[in-house]
This record gives sequence, C-alpha cells and structure tokens, in this order.
Amino acid sequence: KEEDKETLYNLLRNHYKYLHAAPVALGSQDCSSWENACTLQMALAGSINGNEIWVQEGVHYPGTERTDTFTLKNGVEIYGGFNGTETSRDARNWATNVTTLSGDIGEVGDNSDNSYHVVTGSGTNNTAVLDGFTITGGNANGAESNGMGGGMYDDQGSPALENVIFSENSATYGGGMCNSTNSSPMLANVTFSNNTATQRGGGMFNFESSPTLTNITFSGNSASSMGGGMFNSDSSLVLKNVTFCNNTANGGGGMHNYHSSLTLTNVTFSGNSATYGGGMSNDLCIPLSLT
Repeated sequence: KEEDKETLYNLLRNHYKYLHAAPVALGSQDCSSWENACTLQMALAGSINGNEIWVQEGVHYPGTERTDTFTLKNGVEIYGGFNGTETSRDARNWATNVTTLSGDIGEVGDNSDNSYHVVTGSGTNNTAVLDGFTITGGNANGAESNGMGGGMYDDQGSPALENVIFSENSATYGGGMCNSTNSSPMLANVTFSNNTATQRGGGMFNFESSPTLTNITFSGNSASSMGGGMFNSDSSLVLKNVTFCNNTANGGGGMHNYHSSLTLTNVTFSGNSATYGGGMSNDLCIPLSLT
C-alpha cells in the first residue's frame, strides 16, 4: 500500500544523516544515495533534527497547488549545488550547479497559477538552513498572508540563508521575501534581483522584524508604492556590506523605512530612482546608525 511505502521511506530517511534529493525521484526513492534519491518534498517530509538534505542541480517544484511550498524545519540544513556524484558537502559548487526552487507550477509563462510562496520559514530558528539555491517564480497575489513573500514567507520565523538568489518573484508585499512579526532571519551572500511588489517591498518587506543582512545585493527590484529594494515597518535591522542598485519605487527607490531603526555599515546606494527618496526615504524613524 502507498501508506506502508511512505512509512518505510520515513523510517529509512530517519536512519541517514544525509538525505539526497533530485528533481525526479530515482531507484528506491529512499533518499539514501544519489542513485536512490527522493524529491525535495519527500526529503523534507521525512527529515528530522540533525539531517542534511543534499539537493541535485536542476529545477525543483513544491507541488501542484498554489498553496504548496517548501517548508523549512528547525535542525534541518538544506544544501543545493550538487551535480549528483559528490560524497561530501565541500565538493559541491552552488554557482556552477544551479539548483532552482521554482513556483512556476502551472502553465509556463503565466504566473497567475504560480505558488504563493516558493519557500516558507515560519516558526523556525537559525538552525533551519537554506544554502545554495535560486528561488524564482513565486507569486503572492492572494489574500492576507498569501499576498506576502512570493519567493519566501516568514511569520515568526528566523531561518539562516546563505548563497541564495531571489529572482523574478512577485507579491503585493515583499516580492522576493517577507518577514513578518518577530522574524529575525540571518542572510549572508544573498542577491535580490528583478523582484516586484504591487504595493511595498519589491525585494524584501519587513514588519515588526529584525533581520541581519551581510554581503547582500538588491538590484533591479521594483515596487509600485514604496521600497523598491526594501520596505521596513516597525523593524530593527542590521545591514553590513549591502548594495542597493537600480531599484525603483514611488517612494524610496532603494529602501523606505517607517518607524524603524537601522544600523548600516558599508551600505551603497547607486542608480536607484523614485519620485522622492531615490536611494532611501525615512518616515518617523529612529536615527540611523551609519558607518
């Protein structure tokens, strides 16, 4: 029976530290090796604290319904950038072996049927790790939370992201990423490019959250209202070695801050455009700390 098969797979996955995922399941599909790789959703479903999921290059889809998403777990580290022959994580090359998480689950080229959130990190802490991926094709154009975070949505979530590209995602708020209500994700070596918001935060939207960003680029993102690259409301952020370039919005082409506090170290604004505040605009903000 399918139920018995899934139970067996869960037992097998829990036996291994390293789970192997491919765009299409192979062999016995028990995640134990590249020859017997399961899908990423299968690996996530069966993973437990202490597991690493190694993900082969190619395109991975969260499912067939708009509400389907790759949901991160505490204590589970997910690494992309494998070609499917490696026996150690150090042997992967995420830049060469492009591993894509795509929300384009329906008709190709029509984003009206795409996933609301390609990835979800709600309820996690920094032991939930996502490293070595391109996230694309999310379209959060629904109601309430389904209108936030086309690429990634965090509600009270604080995952750790490294070596990640958010590209061509869209939402009402936070085309690339939305962090809501006590979320404190840690991002390093992450790029937000060509993401859009019909309201605020083309690249990233933060509400009552405290993300830490290191070595980040916001490029070519846009918002119809405010915060082409980033929009912050009632949030406290730390930015180090961050570049905002060629982002656009009505207000705050690079970044707009409302009632927020920021510590900025080596942050560059270049070529951003807006009706007001091409690089950055601030409203009711605690004075910024600039170094």
